[in-house]
Amino acid sequence: MYAFAEGICKGREIAVFGYATDSAETGETMKKKLHYFDAIRFLARYMKAYKKNFIMFYAGWLTDSVLAIVMPVLFGIMIDEVVYYRNLDCFVRVALVFLLCILFSGGLYFLLYAQHGYLMNMFVFSVRRDVFGHLQKCDAQYLTGASTGEILAVLQEYPSECMHFIIRNMIHLYNGILMAVLYGVYLVIIDWRIGLIAFLAAALCVVVNIWFKEKIGDLGQKERKAYGEYISWMYEVITALRDIRMLGSQGKIERQYGEKQEAVFQTGIKSSILVLTSQNATAFVGLSIRLLIYAISAYLAAGGNITLGTLTVIFSFYEKFSHKIGQISQNILDAKKRVAYIQCIYDFLLTKEEPEGTANLHIVQGGIEFSNLSFGYEDCQEVLTDITFTVQPGEHVAVVGKSGCGKTTLAYLLVGFYRAKEGFIAVDQQKLGECSLKSVRRNIGYVQQDVLVFDGTIRDNLLLGNLRATPEQIRQAYRAAGLEAFINSLPQGVDTVIGSRGSGLSGGQKQRIAIARIYLKNPKIVIFDEATSALDSQTEAEIHLAWKKALVGKTAIMISHRQSSVMLCDRVIVLENGRIAETGSPQKMARESERFQKLFGH
Repeated sequence: MYAFAEGICKGREIAVFGYATDSAETGETMKKKLHYFDAIRFLARYMKAYKKNFIMFYAGWLTDSVLAIVMPVLFGIMIDEVVYYRNLDCFVRVALVFLLCILFSGGLYFLLYAQHGYLMNMFVFSVRRDVFGHLQKCDAQYLTGASTGEILAVLQEYPSECMHFIIRNMIHLYNGILMAVLYGVYLVIIDWRIGLIAFLAAALCVVVNIWFKEKIGDLGQKERKAYGEYISWMYEVITALRDIRMLGSQGKIERQYGEKQEAVFQTGIKSSILVLTSQNATAFVGLSIRLLIYAISAYLAAGGNITLGTLTVIFSFYEKFSHKIGQISQNILDAKKRVAYIQCIYDFLLTKEEPEGTANLHIVQGGIEFSNLSFGYEDCQEVLTDITFTVQPGEHVAVVGKSGCGKTTLAYLLVGFYRAKEGFIAVDQQKLGECSLKSVRRNIGYVQQDVLVFDGTIRDNLLLGNLRATPEQIRQAYRAAGLEAFINSLPQGVDTVIGSRGSGLSGGQKQRIAIARIYLKNPKIVIFDEATSALDSQTEAEIHLAWKKALVGKTAIMISHRQSSVMLCDRVIVLENGRIAETGSPQKMARESERFQKLFGH
């Protein structure tokens, strides 16, 4: 079924892959910068699940590497047997082995790429599953300043880079180094001068790569940051297209789009130019050495010191040697960029999970106690200070105040999105901090102004309240919420698809879906957070009737800027600058309270 992220936050206590760490350890771990071998150790946790597949994959590429050495030698033997020895029988036998190697190599490539496809899908899915699972459990405060684009990139794009790192920057890199050494050794055996020059070329390429590597890594970090900011901005624009048009801000947004694109292009171009410069420098070294080796080989062949077949092998091996050195150089440069992507996943998985207790919250009556409650964001002043009040079982309490006074924060504390710095919240004398979040949220319903509606059927969206609800229970819920006439008017009834983000529904219909979910969930405590602030008066009155039915026998906390909603409650609590400023019945406060009257425009 559907699930959505409740937030992530950097903090003191973490759990990654089932391993818990304390605050002292976390402070150091969070600051750790991954290097090449750190990235390998991190990814090894995922590789273990597919150990046999990776072993076969590496063995296949190793076999291919051996064939790449054997086949030029066989070809050289074939040339010498024909040109120097006129031995057609030996030529045919060697040619047959050469042909079998080609056929075997073709079959091997098919198996290798089949294995590659399997590993690419399964390994990437494993990383994404961990990232998404962690996203589901992370602390809510992180989302206050988190980049949406960066989170999406960590979830969707960077896991693929992890697999590219394993294949290109581990398997191909190690095979490339092995092949380069074997090619170089063979060239030394043929003639020490040729071998020495080949290894000199390799050393020069390493020096070039070391010089460029750090600069490319730094640019890779900037490119990733610029891309994450661009994706976040695009997400915000797409979700606010109607508002942009209404404000006539298309021109400004287009200019910003150009600026964002230019920022991404500039970092990408700088990185590409640096990589290209490194590649050209390596190519120049390779070309210079190649010309020198050709000259020495020609001199040896002219003196009769090497055969035509050996000369062919030398040329072939040095071409392969220089190609491998180029690949190694590119893999080293790419590894630096990919380690930056792996670093993002690593850091994300170390973000703090929602703290929770182990007890199971069991609500019988629904009484709520807020005791000396204080809360503030990290490095910020307190949002709530010394909040103390009690909600009796079945009582409906309105919490009102100016924007930013801490009303929604109070609701978030009740459902466990935030954790109080001081004091506690208890339900039926059970402290919520000692209870599991699953049991807390199972027993407390939360209805917001922006109702969560997925691109699916009405039935699917109602089942978010209770996944095990029967068709009859669903029917009773939407009938009680006042949705029956609307659903019966649809061609497919409750199985009608309502579009992305509920585009086929009005604000009132979305609120009724939220109320129907409350019926299905049947919690003892319900929170309404500005649930009717965007509705017209008539629709609000209809929603109020549905509320009255849904809240019979339930404890309710209602956060609202609408007096009509507040007047439905038994008691009002006025918050001012994060403190309780006044409390009383809504009727009395409407007559006597100056604060109350100012809040609602009297």
